[in-house]
Amino acid sequence: MHILIVDDHAFVCAGLKATLLATLDDIEVTTTERGDEVLSIVANKGIDLIILDLFMPGGYGGFGLISLLHERYPCIPIIVLSASENSTHIRKCFELGVTGFVTKSAPKEALFEAVAKALKGDQYVPKYLIEAVPEVARVIDEVDTGANIEIIAELITDRQFDILNCISRGHSNKQIARELDLSENTVKVHVSAMLKSLGLNNRTQAGILGQKLGLAESLDIESGN
Repeated sequence: MHILIVDDHAFVCAGLKATLLATLDDIEVTTTERGDEVLSIVANKGIDLIILDLFMPGGYGGFGLISLLHERYPCIPIIVLSASENSTHIRKCFELGVTGFVTKSAPKEALFEAVAKALKGDQYVPKYLIEAVPEVARVIDEVDTGANIEIIAELITDRQFDILNCISRGHSNKQIARELDLSENTVKVHVSAMLKSLGLNNRTQAGILGQKLGLAESLDIESGN
């Protein structure tokens, strides 16, 4: 088995390589501190597993590299080893096809378990990370398979839900302020709080979520349009 370690810190590469070689049998380990070398290494060295730092400097790495690797080499499992415990980062990694996510603060046993699961084709997320990810992360991922309006409504205030309704219909903050008799600044505050509660990055994602939940359609029906 040939494992590739990708991390911009040399001591992380060296320490992780030594740990893997001392613990696992019949393995070869290649390391690189440069994201722009990853594709050529994978193409030329018959890599069986990639352990990848999420954020690499110089514009090479991150979600773009994960997406490219999964597109070109869908059969090679990728384990993200990151200092981040951000729920959005974790969710995004799995959306892009990674097999495991382990934080750098986790005990080494977590990485070994992730490697073992990856080689069997199973995904791995440590229990403490699952508990740390807000429930909405699961809800948003499962909107297309049965999540409902009631679940989302429990995560935001009534006023924020009203604003989500408006965003689903493509309304600007100015239009929302006029419809709900609020100031534009108040709308901005509510939008920011709603996005945070729902684990979303921007109002476009909020609009997509609202559309998936059928908010725009239900409002059209109620208004008789």
